[in-house]
Amino acid sequence: MSEGELWGRKAAERAVLGATMSLPAWQAAIERTGITRGTTVLDLACGSGEFCALATEAGAKATGIDISAAMIAVARKASSAEFHELPLGPLPWQDGTFDVVTAFNALFFADDPDEAFAEAVRVSRDHVVVCQWHPEQKSDLLTVGRVVRGLGGRRGARLPEPDEELTIDIPQVHADEATMLRSFLSVGSYQRIIENEGEEKVVEKIRAAVEPFRTPDGGYRFSNKYLMSVFRKRQAARIS
Repeated sequence: MSEGELWGRKAAERAVLGATMSLPAWQAAIERTGITRGTTVLDLACGSGEFCALATEAGAKATGIDISAAMIAVARKASSAEFHELPLGPLPWQDGTFDVVTAFNALFFADDPDEAFAEAVRVSRDHVVVCQWHPEQKSDLLTVGRVVRGLGGRRGARLPEPDEELTIDIPQVHADEATMLRSFLSVGSYQRIIENEGEEKVVEKIRAAVEPFRTPDGGYRFSNKYLMSVFRKRQAARIS
């Protein structure tokens, strides 16, 4: 099963339970790049389109791409932004089409992350924002993922020195075990493990791995860190 099909299997549930986790990063990107009325924005691997919706609310003309047809279908129902079913890599737009290009935990999904970043730079007119799990600070969701799925083999893009770097807190809170399990099981990479091992075994692994993050009221809280790199076109183009 393809990556797009895995993420699309529970696209609607993912949109409800996990997609807005990155809201602090989205808000920081809008603030740092000055997204406002008339700004043109492209979001790479946009998922169910929440960042595009937020940028549209700020007055931008937003476009999102994602490899999952099901995710794009959810996005089109939730936002007036423009969405395309496309993989990361060569993009069908001319140089400098968008004022701002964003990639939130996205580039490692590309077959060639360096090419995906270079294309982001090419189609941007001003800013490129790359946000990913912080390489030097702990994220609880990654800790759980390593226990359940093992070490991942993905890599991010090799990035030049950014104009600005920000560490962003990305908490995720679930009120009860049922909601927590539904959230984890809606992630595309967990779907692949379910295919190999069966859902019951994966659920057992998740329950054991999340025990340290249970709160006294029976809920769960996961603390996570993103590293956001903000590039101006003149800087990013030197190495792309």
